[in-house]
Amino acid sequence: MNIFGFSGLIRPLYSSVFIGVNLDGKVCSLKILRIKGEEILESFAKEYKTINSEMPMDAIKIIRTYQKKYPFTYLSTMSKSYNQGVFKKVGKEDFLKYGVNAKESNILNFENWKIYIKNSAIEENVEKFSKIKGLDYLFSPFIVIYHKIKDQMESKTTLYILQERSSISLLIADLEGIYFGGYFIVEGETDDVSENAQVSGITDDIFTDSFLDSRDDDLDDDIDELEDLGDSDLFIDELNERLLSDNQEDQAKQKIDDIVKVSVVFNMVQNSLREFYSNELYESKFIEKIIVLDAYGMSDGALHYLGENLMIEMHKVPISIVDELCMLSKIEFEKGKL
Repeated sequence: MNIFGFSGLIRPLYSSVFIGVNLDGKVCSLKILRIKGEEILESFAKEYKTINSEMPMDAIKIIRTYQKKYPFTYLSTMSKSYNQGVFKKVGKEDFLKYGVNAKESNILNFENWKIYIKNSAIEENVEKFSKIKGLDYLFSPFIVIYHKIKDQMESKTTLYILQERSSISLLIADLEGIYFGGYFIVEGETDDVSENAQVSGITDDIFTDSFLDSRDDDLDDDIDELEDLGDSDLFIDELNERLLSDNQEDQAKQKIDDIVKVSVVFNMVQNSLREFYSNELYESKFIEKIIVLDAYGMSDGALHYLGENLMIEMHKVPISIVDELCMLSKIEFEKGKL
């Protein structure tokens, strides 16, 4: 309880700590930013392996340590849920046209657009952090995208793709406004593709940056199998060259994962564009450019594949989600200062 603004009086005496957490597939990313006044006293990032997308104990321990030591510690994450989206700024009577129930959702207003997330989805996100005093800030992926691109937006209508290991978030925007948004989980879909052995058609198209087989067998075994194809010496030489240049099996596995993932992402983006152009609810401007906000290290081959198949100008920009979360938390903190 803040009696007579007491916490506002003592706050300048303490550091403010902003902790951004991003659970993305089998990786938990953590960023800790400690400031006092305008001075940055501490800033570092860590990554931990996760099981079942749960908070790892090592991450929990370090967060608890800061929460105990610094009373003004603020924890933030990005919402991971299908039950969220973007829609045009309209009256409440039109919310249901966009599938939004105002009574069951949290809605934020912007100039010509709104962001919504269902209350049940907020509860699901908050539950993941119950072991560490819960969340202070839960940010929409569309806010994360907008914060990253708002100063670089152009008159060209652009599709922005926030690409994570396990999900993608789409935002269509230009200087005049925001027109469309969507969130999609990629991880389960890529598992299905692998299980059904649907990778070979993709790898033929983007072999220049990837490999032929998507199995977890030894890569040397793959080369032996290719020798059975007959007159393929040049093919084998090229594959061996790429294997040697990569030097590490985990790098090779990352490329293979990208091959699988890019086909799923392509289908999701293509279907979203069809919806955007065909549904009268959206102001269907012609999309001139796609910018991938790359949160994990997407391969150039995957980017090339997307650009060729979508036939749209394509660019890639690195992004650290936990950095963005800390910056957004600091903005919200400044707004709420007494």
